[in-house]
Amino acid sequence: MNAAFLHLVINHAPLYFMVIAAALLVGALVRRNRSLLSAGTWLVIAAGIGAVVTLQTGEQAEHLLEHAPGINATAIEAHEESAKVAVLATIVAAGLAIGVTVGQRWWGERFRWGASAALLVAVLASLVLVAIAAHRGGLIRHAEELENRLPPPAQEE
Repeated sequence: MNAAFLHLVINHAPLYFMVIAAALLVGALVRRNRSLLSAGTWLVIAAGIGAVVTLQTGEQAEHLLEHAPGINATAIEAHEESAKVAVLATIVAAGLAIGVTVGQRWWGERFRWGASAALLVAVLASLVLVAIAAHRGGLIRHAEELENRLPPPAQEE
């Protein structure tokens, strides 16, 4: 097991966590449900942690694969740059989730739902950025892409 394998294992967790968290937060706001809000905020925090771990394993995976055959080095750089922005946005959303969790105890009901709406906006923005980074990561190596890089087959005469 190496860094590239670990990166592939965990890299979708922040994306899925944010999708589920967004759904939970929408449900929490529509139904004014504290349990859904709590689950959504904790999932955003988990996504933030997962995003940091994913970025770290991605750095190590890059060093292992950047010169391997069949790897698109330009795609690695594009993925890395978009991943850094996505991780930053996810960390900001996780910070807001911590703020919602702590702040609702001090400032009560009005704060809870207003801050939760702001958190949902941050989660949706982060989700878009994470999805872009994930898409760009998928362009690094794909079998269907490899066909375009191979020389055409020799024609028999």
